[in-house]
Amino acid sequence: MGVTLLLSCCHGQTDLGAGDPLYQYQWHLRNTGQQVFADIRPVAGVDLNMGVLFEQGVTGKGVVVGVMEPGSIDPLQEDLMANLVLKDGGGAAPQSQADAHTTAVAGIIAAVALNGKGGRGVAPGAKLLDMQAPGVHTQPVPRVINNSEGMPTAGYMPFAMDGADADFDMLTKPTLPLIIKAAGNGYIENGGRSIAECTAATRASGAGCMPANAEAFNALPGVLVVGAVNAAGRNASYASTGSVLWVAAPGGESGHQRAYALKAGALPEKAARLPEAFFAPAVTSTDVMGCDKGVNKDGVAVNALDFGSRSPVDKSCNYMAVMTGTSAAAPMVSGVIAMMLQVNPSLGWREIKYILATTARKIQPLEAGIRWNDFTVDGGWVTNAAGRAFSNRYGFGLVDASAAVDLARRFKPLPALVQPRWHNYDGPPVAIPYRSDDAGFAAITVEDDLTIETVQLRVKTTHRTPGNVRIMLVWPSGTRSIIAPALSASSLLGDEFDIGLTASNAFLDERSKGTWKLQVVDAVDPSSATSSALRSWQILVLGTRAN
Repeated sequence: MGVTLLLSCCHGQTDLGAGDPLYQYQWHLRNTGQQVFADIRPVAGVDLNMGVLFEQGVTGKGVVVGVMEPGSIDPLQEDLMANLVLKDGGGAAPQSQADAHTTAVAGIIAAVALNGKGGRGVAPGAKLLDMQAPGVHTQPVPRVINNSEGMPTAGYMPFAMDGADADFDMLTKPTLPLIIKAAGNGYIENGGRSIAECTAATRASGAGCMPANAEAFNALPGVLVVGAVNAAGRNASYASTGSVLWVAAPGGESGHQRAYALKAGALPEKAARLPEAFFAPAVTSTDVMGCDKGVNKDGVAVNALDFGSRSPVDKSCNYMAVMTGTSAAAPMVSGVIAMMLQVNPSLGWREIKYILATTARKIQPLEAGIRWNDFTVDGGWVTNAAGRAFSNRYGFGLVDASAAVDLARRFKPLPALVQPRWHNYDGPPVAIPYRSDDAGFAAITVEDDLTIETVQLRVKTTHRTPGNVRIMLVWPSGTRSIIAPALSASSLLGDEFDIGLTASNAFLDERSKGTWKLQVVDAVDPSSATSSALRSWQILVLGTRAN
């Protein structure tokens, strides 16, 4: 692919890009299948469905989005400065503390539009508050806070977080800050485990190395967990999955172009092992200013943009086209929420979540679950008794900005939450069977008749090999939600395999009253029924009084 193609591929596709030179490459905003900074083109239509929101003036104006990352936003970034709440010298962190990842996250949310520089944010009229900046304590807490930091974990935490019994008074406040959380990038590798090690641990089944459910923070009701799709509209190669997901958004892949990558020397292992990911589009966003800082700097050779000052597209090194991961997907959702709050500032955190769930697009509808040796390791799409479709890969589906904003304009408040309580299994230990569909169940009867928003769980077993175990929650309506898939690379973090806190969102709008069953099955060890057992479990339903 030549540079000429890159520079001329998208001219004329829209007049809106005239003031933002890199907008034409931002496939997540408008995807016509155009040439971008990758060897593989995106599939037309895989985007946020922004429609005519920008033309209508829906840009997130008047909304502040918090950016809660390990580092700080570059206060000198030319495409962000106008939208920063804390300016250089006025409470912002110095540029010496600027972080490329954080700066890219900020650019995805609210890079300035039509200023002749860089690209454009999802909500270019929103303001950005750096939650790591020295002056942050002088500012009101934002309604929406983006957290694209993945929390590396080797396994499920065996103790319950204090937040599991969240302050009910806080939960009933519509203005409770909603944290938009990246699901994590643990599908093909995780922390210290390489792709090869994860492939071996998952027995090449296609199961994820470490599910998003392993991070207890993801189970809290005030957290909205975001998965990632690539530019082909499929679960991105790295994106952690799980029943804690709420929605998915574009996160892209690696964004390499072979002609440029070869200039840096031999291609890495990933290029040979996963070429469909290595040479597929990433996301174009802002970088730390200067060719001696950030990701795109002199000495780098990745693609036509990430080529330092030698770039034929932009020699400033102030932008990157390699932002990827659920870290890129989460800020897209934060941007969409900013637009929702612009058109309806009275939306509470629950309404925001509900609107996004009910307007998301079901993608890859025929995508089945993962099976290994005739055993279902993880599930595919499930439609519950209330008609809500849910997937551990995509949550309720791909975020639809136009549909979400349209519904936000006319949305009425949800009924009040009912004070939740934990229900306990008090029966005898249940043997953990080997690959059974009929055994390994322990039941809890819930008398509360609620319309479900989410379900939290705690589980205790005597099993000592978490990666073998599949845990599934079953409701009498027939809805089945796998909350711990088998064949993960999960390690034992305590004396026995316990889960201190996890959740499932698959039961949205179903009724809670009835007998719930938890099944624990071993996918690998035939002796499990005599060597391990489900000791106890608990369930908490968060919802409203059923009509």
